[in-house]
Amino acid sequence: MLSRLLSLFLLVVLGSLLLGVPAYFWISDRQQVLRFLYPVQIAVTAPSLSCTAGSPAWLKKSAGFSMRDNSAPSGQLAYVSAEGDVYECHYGWSGFPLFSPRVTEQSRFRYASMTKALTADAVLRQVRAGKLALSDRVLDFLLPGVEVVDARLQAVTVENLLRHSSGFDRLRSEDPMVVRNRRPWCPYTAEPLATVRLDFVPGERYAYSNLNYCLLGMLLEKVSGLSFRELMEREYGLSVRGIRFVDGPYLNDEVSYDFRNGGFYGESYWRYFDFGALSSAAGLSGSAAAFASLWAALREGQSFPVTQAVEQPICEQERLRGCYGYSVFSYRTTGGVLTLQVQPGFLYGSPSLLLLDDHGGITVWVGSGMRYKGSSTDYMIDFIYRQLDSYYALGMSR
Repeated sequence: MLSRLLSLFLLVVLGSLLLGVPAYFWISDRQQVLRFLYPVQIAVTAPSLSCTAGSPAWLKKSAGFSMRDNSAPSGQLAYVSAEGDVYECHYGWSGFPLFSPRVTEQSRFRYASMTKALTADAVLRQVRAGKLALSDRVLDFLLPGVEVVDARLQAVTVENLLRHSSGFDRLRSEDPMVVRNRRPWCPYTAEPLATVRLDFVPGERYAYSNLNYCLLGMLLEKVSGLSFRELMEREYGLSVRGIRFVDGPYLNDEVSYDFRNGGFYGESYWRYFDFGALSSAAGLSGSAAAFASLWAALREGQSFPVTQAVEQPICEQERLRGCYGYSVFSYRTTGGVLTLQVQPGFLYGSPSLLLLDDHGGITVWVGSGMRYKGSSTDYMIDFIYRQLDSYYALGMSR
């Protein structure tokens, strides 16, 4: 009898431990528990990886790296060659958890700051049409005749905004475009420019800023007489490509995003930001193939207007984000032959990447998660660079 009671007691204790310990960690740090599931998730997701027939081997290899390194439930990777051949890989499920409908070539992802590259192209179109000049001073359009507190603002040009060398630095001062629960002043009014202070002398160095591209959106509206979204639809036929602006809530054909590594923000992050204001900086969504095909239509020979910026003395091409042109930054590794023009993007759970290479190729990646540590896009840039460098060096034979 005593032995039975002891056995029963031990079973109760063991059961409590088996149920209680996982329950404790689930309640205290649910995200960490979910991270432990990454290896299982990757193993289950791997068979869903599918690529266009005839895709170069590096594309599938890079898509696989994306799935493993970023631990994202889903993603797409598209490549358009200089000859116009379109290849695409995708993996995962459009919902979360697993076993919802599979991601397809048409599944929608948020482009985030890849939008900036298209905004830059729209500005350059206005320059070619004679409605803007790269040397035009921004205040002449947005606050003509108004006295400003920081006199350095008088020197900020259209080119400074395009090249992230205007003097705004989101690492030194508040980024007014993504302040939680506060309506940004741009693009609704330019009046606050009269009182803002720059973080450095325009043209002195590069510093990435969402505000630069919001102001460019305002300039485009001034010179075109259209709203930014109307102008982009007229110029690029976005809707026929399935490319749409995001207004915050997730669209019906949009994938779900993984916020295990999102830190403070989770699935409802969109409630805290003004996506109308973000239109020209991070507003677009669609598939990787749709965006890559759009850029193929913008290709002139083996290059693109946004890649034609003259290299400046402050350029550091062998450092990520060290040599900005028109939105994109130029990158070539030490000892590498290939040069990439790069526009990364990131919204919570939504990393993306546009790569324009000097062979005329276009690569677009979109994902639905983020790394626990480090930048998802930086790791992808490095991996794809090495793959493409070898691919072109071998005469595009693999």
